[in-house]
Amino acid sequence: MNLKKLLVVFACIVLSAGAFAADKLAVAEPVGKGGVPAADIEAFWGILESSIQSDEYTLVSRGALKQMMEEIGLTTESDLVSLNSRQKARLGEIEGVKYILVSEIGKFGTRLNCTLRILDATTGEIDQARTANLRVKDLDELADQIEATIQKLLSDDKALHRSAILAPVIKVSAPAYLSEDFNVRLESAMLEKGLRLQNLQSVSKILKKNDMDNLGELEPKMYVKVGKLLEVEMLIQAAITRFEIEKIAYNVAETGASGFRYIGNLEGSVHIISAQTGEMLGSVPFEERVDFRTIPISTRRDWTVDDYGKYLIRTIIPQKIVPGIMKSPAFKDKTETKADAEGKKAPADKPAPKTSGLIGLDELLKGTPATGKKPENVWE
Repeated sequence: MNLKKLLVVFACIVLSAGAFAADKLAVAEPVGKGGVPAADIEAFWGILESSIQSDEYTLVSRGALKQMMEEIGLTTESDLVSLNSRQKARLGEIEGVKYILVSEIGKFGTRLNCTLRILDATTGEIDQARTANLRVKDLDELADQIEATIQKLLSDDKALHRSAILAPVIKVSAPAYLSEDFNVRLESAMLEKGLRLQNLQSVSKILKKNDMDNLGELEPKMYVKVGKLLEVEMLIQAAITRFEIEKIAYNVAETGASGFRYIGNLEGSVHIISAQTGEMLGSVPFEERVDFRTIPISTRRDWTVDDYGKYLIRTIIPQKIVPGIMKSPAFKDKTETKADAEGKKAPADKPAPKTSGLIGLDELLKGTPATGKKPENVWE
C-alpha cells in the first residue's frame, strides 16, 4: 500500500472516530401556543434543525426520534418539559441520544415569544442554565437570532460556570482610578487562580448596551437580570468603605530627624452572588494596611499620592483579597492551585514568611515619637 492510500485510510479512521465520539442531539417538534399556525410551527422546526452547527453533536432525524419515543411509550413530544419520574426513566432508554432540544413558540399580541431548553435525555431533566427566551416580531427575525442562541445553549458545560466581576460600589471619597484599577487587578489575580471569568470589557459593553452600566448594590431580581445578560453563574462585586493614604508626621528625638511617612488603607468586602437566584453566596471582608517604607527610597522618590494609591491596590488584591475569595465555599472546589496544595503541606514548625509591606499602624509607630498631630488623609 503506497503512502497516499495510507493517508486516505488514516483520514477515514480519524473522521469515523470523530463521528462516533460526537453526542447525539435530537430536536423535538416545537410546541405551539397562542394560535400559532401549524405551518409556522413546521417552518420553525426546520429553522431549529438547520441551525445546529456544531461538530460536537450528531443530529438525529425526526423519524428516528419519533420511533425511539414510541418504543418507550411516549407518543407526544409536547410533554417533554413536564415528564413524571417514570417517563424520565424511560426517556433515558433512548439509545445514543444525549440531549433533546425542546421549544415552545407562542403568539402574544403582534409578537412571537420563543423558549428554548436543553433536556438531558439520560436523566430527563431540563438544564436550567441552558434555557433561552426570545421575543421577536416575526419568524424572519427569529431565524436571524436562533443560530447564535442555539450555539450558546450547546456550548461546553464549563462555559456555563463563568463568573463576572461587576464595578465596585465605592462608599467613600476616592480617586477616579480606583474602580477600574481595582477590577483590573482583581480580574488578573483571579484568572491566575484558575477562575473562569467573563472578560471585563465584555461585561462593561453588555451592561452599557442595556443601560445598566451604573450599577450599585442591587436587589436579588436585578442581579438575576444582570446574570442572564452576562450568561454567567456567579457575580462578584466589591464594596469599598475605606481607601486612603495617610500622611503621618514623625520626629525622632534622638537624631532630630523629622518628616512624613505614608500608610495605605484599603477596607471593604467582596460579595459573591448567585446569578440564578440573586442570593448572596458569600461575603469576604478585607481590612488591610500597607507601610510604604518597605519600598526603596530610590523607587518612590518622585511618587505622587496616586502612585502610592495604585501600589496599594496592586499589593493588597493578589496578596490578601483574592486568597480570601478563593477560600469562600462558592469557589471551594474550583480554584485551588498546585501552589495552594503545596502550601498546605508545609511543615507545621516552619514559620510563615512575613509578607513584605503589610504591618499594623501600632507596629509602625512603636518606639517612634510622633508630633501628636492627627494622621492626614490626603483625599479628605
